[in-house]
Amino acid sequence: MTGDSAAAEGVGAGTGMGDNPAGAGEGAGRSAIEHHYDVGRDFYRLWLDEWMIYSCALWDGAEGTTLEQAQQAKLGWHAEAAGAGPGSRILDIGCGWGGMLRHLLEVRNAGSAVGLTLSSDQAAVAAGVPGAEVRLEDWREHQPEGTYDGIVSIGAFEHFARSGLSSAERREVYGRFFDRCASWLPAGGRLSLQTIAWEDSGPADTPTAAFFGEDIFPESGLPRLSDVVAGFEPWYRLVAFRSDGAHYERTLASWQGRLEASRDRAIELVGRETYRRYLRYLRVSRAMFDRRVSTLYRFVLERRPAPLAGSGRAGI
Repeated sequence: MTGDSAAAEGVGAGTGMGDNPAGAGEGAGRSAIEHHYDVGRDFYRLWLDEWMIYSCALWDGAEGTTLEQAQQAKLGWHAEAAGAGPGSRILDIGCGWGGMLRHLLEVRNAGSAVGLTLSSDQAAVAAGVPGAEVRLEDWREHQPEGTYDGIVSIGAFEHFARSGLSSAERREVYGRFFDRCASWLPAGGRLSLQTIAWEDSGPADTPTAAFFGEDIFPESGLPRLSDVVAGFEPWYRLVAFRSDGAHYERTLASWQGRLEASRDRAIELVGRETYRRYLRYLRVSRAMFDRRVSTLYRFVLERRPAPLAGSGRAGI
């Protein structure tokens, strides 16, 4: 690992600093997150956009749209969906290297932008965003002071439940996430969520599954649409929904082209084996989206005043 110290200046140390505060049955702990995200920021800078945004872009623009433009469009879409504006207080769950925090504060003029991550390296970089509050903290341990006007979570949901869980177990994990987010929002407050998901079939016991589960994203598993809906429906109205698998295939193609163009420098930074592992990851991921094995969902959810009757959820 090449991540910076967890005590980097400007980074808050929450109570969720254990390797896996969620327990053995749930999502990725800190060491699993750092396995992928703390390879080295200079390596990621070779193939991500200028703001180091490591999630699916939004390619609704013209044919000549650049990766940078598509990523900014994605940030704008989620910020708008979450109700970010002048003076607003927004939480970013899985804040990465701080791209959304930067957008919230510099473009949307938010009054407060709080970011959560389990990656030391991401936290150290994100803490450099002027005005941002970045915490090395699991969402399960987050205890905010007051409510947020809106919440954004982009590309973190995939890490919340491990592969191998039953549908009922996944729904229980996702339900706890949505319930906690509901407790941090007022009635009518919005959560903008983006996640990769299985579409046609999930390769449970295949070399592809083993590659992703062991070499790329340990302790993580993709959701299915039905499980996500079951998790949020008691507390949220669905305001908007997009299925954008083709957008992720295009994003991956852009990343792959940039990484291949920087081959020599990448090998110099992380070694030949790691370079090949990431190149394979990008190629396999492209194939999964192209063949409709996986897809990309974007949800805009609005908190109900009270949970649906019969849902079994307690009121806040």
